[in-house]
Amino acid sequence: MIKSKHLFHNADKYVNPDKVLLWELTRKEVRESLEKGSIKAAILPTGSTEQHNEHLALCTDFAMATMISQQVALRSYPNAIVSTPCPVGYAPYHMGRKGTLTLRKETFQAYVFDVLESLTAHGINTILVVNGHAGNHAPIQDMLSNWRTDLGITLDLVSYWQVLSDEDLNQYVPTHKKYRAGVNHAAEFETSVVQAAWPERVRSVNMNEYDDAKLDYDKEADASFAKFYIRHFGKPYYGDGNENITDRTRQEQALCSNPENGLALIGIATEKISKILDRMICASESGGTWPE
Repeated sequence: MIKSKHLFHNADKYVNPDKVLLWELTRKEVRESLEKGSIKAAILPTGSTEQHNEHLALCTDFAMATMISQQVALRSYPNAIVSTPCPVGYAPYHMGRKGTLTLRKETFQAYVFDVLESLTAHGINTILVVNGHAGNHAPIQDMLSNWRTDLGITLDLVSYWQVLSDEDLNQYVPTHKKYRAGVNHAAEFETSVVQAAWPERVRSVNMNEYDDAKLDYDKEADASFAKFYIRHFGKPYYGDGNENITDRTRQEQALCSNPENGLALIGIATEKISKILDRMICASESGGTWPE
């Protein structure tokens, strides 16, 4: 369990983290909470199962989205519930690295809508999608307006790193301050937050080991990947070598990671997303419009 004043708490009262997870509850518990009106909002985590360089577990994106969602729900307990996450997202561009899974864009959008519709059918009319994978953001954002109209609910999307300011990143992501590295995939930022939350999901890899592996994206993009790429993008894959350079840079920047910085970033994201959810609940209860 993460130990921080920011995490796993509700004011000064401890709350069992499982209490906010939909899949850990019984139908009786959900029904009675809805009847009492204590569940005022749901949070839907979306992520990806995808390669995160040589050192991070494939579950990084959906695990982080779920954990942040859980922290947000705990802050407003018992007013928010965390829905079962979407663990596979839209990530065809990562398929050249073994282990990645992806959905078609339309499949991903349909999945998210169906979960939103299910929650709405139970009387939950305020839902925040907390996303953990950059490739999911545009497919959801493109549909938000239509989904708000179709479902008649207060609905929004936030990718958890979006709430971090440039000042936050300068303070807690040294490579951002030096190289404007920001929240690059599998680099310092993601490695720091995973180290803080689940150190067992971070493998030790040095640059000598990385170079000895002689990784080559173009060689890994074999015939089966080529067919897959054409199906998803409508054109053949032509490697230009840039992916190899980018991959190595991310691996090197990950060596600057720090779990204390990661813990601070998780706390900041949790606090800022909690404020968004609170405003959404207020808008729903007051009959106000959303977005504000």
